[in-house]
Amino acid sequence: MKLKISDACRRNIQKDVDALTKSPKFMEIKADRARIYFPIIEKIFKEEGVPEDFKFLALQESALISDAVSSANAVGFWQFKDFTGREVGLRIDRSVDERLNIVASTHGAAKYFKRHNFYFDNWVYTILAHMTGRGGAGKYVETSNFGKKRMTLDGKTHWYVVRFLAHKIAYEGITGGPNSEGLRLVEYKKGKGKTLSAIAKETKVNEEELKKYNKWLKANKVPGEKTYSVMLPVRGKAPKIKENDTPDKNKTDDEGVDDGLISVKVYPTIDKDLNVSGTIYIKINGIPSILAKRGDGINVLAKKANLTPEKFAKYNDLKMTSIIKEGEIYYMKPKRNRGKIYFYTVQPNETLWDVSQKFGVKLVKLAKLNRMATIDEIKPGRVLWLHKKRPANMPIEYRELPKMPVDEVIPLEEVPKPVIVESETEEEIQEELLKEEVEEPAVANNEVTEEISELDEPIAITTHKVIKGETLYGIAQAMGVSVSDLIEWNDLYDTSLKVGQSLIIHGSVEENLETPETNEVNFHVVEPGDTMYGISKKYGLEVEEILKLNQKENFNLDVGERLRVK
Repeated sequence: MKLKISDACRRNIQKDVDALTKSPKFMEIKADRARIYFPIIEKIFKEEGVPEDFKFLALQESALISDAVSSANAVGFWQFKDFTGREVGLRIDRSVDERLNIVASTHGAAKYFKRHNFYFDNWVYTILAHMTGRGGAGKYVETSNFGKKRMTLDGKTHWYVVRFLAHKIAYEGITGGPNSEGLRLVEYKKGKGKTLSAIAKETKVNEEELKKYNKWLKANKVPGEKTYSVMLPVRGKAPKIKENDTPDKNKTDDEGVDDGLISVKVYPTIDKDLNVSGTIYIKINGIPSILAKRGDGINVLAKKANLTPEKFAKYNDLKMTSIIKEGEIYYMKPKRNRGKIYFYTVQPNETLWDVSQKFGVKLVKLAKLNRMATIDEIKPGRVLWLHKKRPANMPIEYRELPKMPVDEVIPLEEVPKPVIVESETEEEIQEELLKEEVEEPAVANNEVTEEISELDEPIAITTHKVIKGETLYGIAQAMGVSVSDLIEWNDLYDTSLKVGQSLIIHGSVEENLETPETNEVNFHVVEPGDTMYGISKKYGLEVEEILKLNQKENFNLDVGERLRVK
């Protein structure tokens, strides 16, 4: 895209550039880190069809620290929350957290970017949606700019987009060339069943460095259910690694087999030939689909899909009188009997049909997997089973929904400079930054540092022996965890329990159970309608104090978010 930048926007960008370049030492450390990771990101983005400039978003989000954790529990290079990470195909559990894997997380980020650009057809709006989500971006975008290749940015341009451009401007000229230590990362894909110690010995790399660059692996050994990318830190000539066996040419899709449904030449994937004669196609769950535009009806879409209207309606669980939704995905082949992921938490205003379309699963089959009728209402927070049938003895489960931002209009010049908190392994950087930018209460800094360092510590594991009469639901309630967590942690394909069976519990029982509240108010839990200004008045604090106490960069609030107020 070509961007025309107004004087007001230019001034806003310059403010952020000045803040980013204030500490030459800290800037060089981040740039040196980028010299290690950017070549990997660039290669993946080229394969995925994502603009190379999006690499600066990783620098903005996490400073390219693999185990960075935000105050909102977003984790990793691209700062994914767990539910978003799982939606883009990342494994996140007690053994593996692929948000910390540069290869896996970047492929996930590319999928996330393309999903948003599929709707907006505007890469600037796609950047914004990475922070706000597609729904949150709606109030800041103009539909007239959808599909535009030229755009004007002015003084009202969202601060997140401004900060992205500032990162590009500040770092673009200094992230090329080799790392200061001559270090680079080589992808190793033959780690199935091996420990990092064994891989270090085999490839003759430093074991401690190997662990440093592979914090995504929480278990003792690399799991074997799929291929994981282990990053080898090397200097000089890369170690010789035997190539894998010649892949099966028939394996073309992400399930590893050719389903025979689609050819790229017939139905372009999202990363190639996005717009063919004004019509956008995408492949979901291995099925070619089409994006509905304004004014499209069943007859129009059926013609684009080269189907009869009756077949098109059948493939999409529609009636001939159904109204086509703008921006919705509609399938050109029959949907599948099950999804690729195991569970999905229903979002506000979603119907069973919406979930069916989202994951390419037949409506009737989705209902049967969850032991319900297609006309049954589903409440937000309900956990739907997409891959296997929910066992008859397992009750319906509800999860706390992702927090939704509370609207509050804030002038851009009032947004404070970000407080960047590094992990414990970079204490010197942390001290340097705090000296130069902000004096913070020690309690706030310690809280975030502890939160980040949790990923470096071994996860507490306890076991529970099943006694007569116990059920998964009862054990989950007693331990303060969810049923789906118990299934995931223990690989329970058969959910019936046996007396004496040992179940693994992630975290100690004390950690999982709720602790009683004290009379002393240290935190405020955000409720619908709360604003930063209102909370500051309630507790007699300045808005800036609350921002510093909670390491927040902006005034956005999440319903259910805990804000430190003391």
